[in-house]
Amino acid sequence: MPAPSANTQAVLLLTSPLLQEGGMAASKEPVLSAAEYAQLAAYLQQERVQPADLINGSRDTLLNTLSASFAAERLNRLLSRGFQLSQAVEHWANRSISVIGRADAAYPRRFKQRLKRAAPPLLYACGNLELLNAPALAVVGSRNTAEALLQQAEAVGALAAAAGVVIASGAAKGVDETAMLGSLAAGGCAIGVVADSLEKISARPIWRQALLDGRLLLLSSDAPSSRFQVWRAMGRNKLIYALADAALVVSAARGEGGTWAGATEQLQNLRFCPVHVLSDPRGGPGLVALVELGARRWPEPASADALQALLRDTEQRSAAAVMAPEQVQQGSLLDSIPPEQDQPSQDPCRETNNQRDNDAGLVSGPEPTAESIAASPSPESAPPVEPQAQSPAAALAAFVDELLLSCLHDPRSIDELAVLLDVSKMEVRRWCLRLVEQGRARKLAKPLRYVRQQPPR
Repeated sequence: MPAPSANTQAVLLLTSPLLQEGGMAASKEPVLSAAEYAQLAAYLQQERVQPADLINGSRDTLLNTLSASFAAERLNRLLSRGFQLSQAVEHWANRSISVIGRADAAYPRRFKQRLKRAAPPLLYACGNLELLNAPALAVVGSRNTAEALLQQAEAVGALAAAAGVVIASGAAKGVDETAMLGSLAAGGCAIGVVADSLEKISARPIWRQALLDGRLLLLSSDAPSSRFQVWRAMGRNKLIYALADAALVVSAARGEGGTWAGATEQLQNLRFCPVHVLSDPRGGPGLVALVELGARRWPEPASADALQALLRDTEQRSAAAVMAPEQVQQGSLLDSIPPEQDQPSQDPCRETNNQRDNDAGLVSGPEPTAESIAASPSPESAPPVEPQAQSPAAALAAFVDELLLSCLHDPRSIDELAVLLDVSKMEVRRWCLRLVEQGRARKLAKPLRYVRQQPPR
């Protein structure tokens, strides 16, 4: 397991208690809060330096230039915990837990794009980090949920597996765990954003095989030994929604509980993706109330194709991030957020869906009448109509399709294409399935490969 980058090491020293509840005492010096670190990060960015500069030869110079509000002596004591840091990293590595910071390439793009400055400075992870940028459906619900609804959550997980969509949830008892296990049992993938100790949850037998197979990621924004707290459960809700292209609430109380709080925050403030609810009264009065706040009824997709269609409006955004990683991962090593993305965002899923319908000619005006047809100019007399500009997302998707087709003159496997294009296997699989749906590629079996569909002669 790779060691944390220099930038991540600096952030760990400043913000993490390192080892606690594990036999070795953490530092007595209070670490920086999220707000304090955000203030420091803004200062470093203004000075055009990186967090790593605080642990190399520039440290003394930087600390001397800090304003009094940063308490340079306190920072110096935190940055001097090098031995504790090495112990903590070794302790986590022995439990297959890695640490990534906002400056690292593995950090989820969606956190940077959607949470912006509120994105956690550190993420602790056990499992396959590639899942962070895959198409995902968030499935959430109450711990105490009717068995019939748990069966529906399990079925949604299995459907997501068939569609190549990751289930994102909270890994808690009830709906969260059931949906994740439904996907894993069907050969799919899942992400669990935990509110309890990552060390404890990652050691549970029910997750072991999926972790070994690379089909599961358990994630936390708090130190791996941190125990469950209600405020942690509330805070992780936004991380689940931030990872998802769409969300499904299976059950919820009205006006109380973590599921209600997370869904209402998403509907009223964050708007990262569409929120759906089951049309089943056994899910509780919270589901009807969420519809009143703008949630959509779950369309109950009956096939993998139908679920893919539900998420397709955001697939192009995911492809854009993969094909042009320098636009997301470069720039400031503190946040890697282009300035224009700091503007308040609308509902990106709804905007993209409308644009896709326009591009495909699915949004039409009123039916033409005989009078309007007679009054319209003939083709010979009508002025030339300039072609409508293609949206950047549609243009990129078309480019990706052509690039992939150029690689499919001979049958190729997902692994071969992933290496050739230097992207994740999950993305390659999604692109290939899109070409198959379009009739431009064929899926071959034994072994599984894809090849360009030759036009009929």
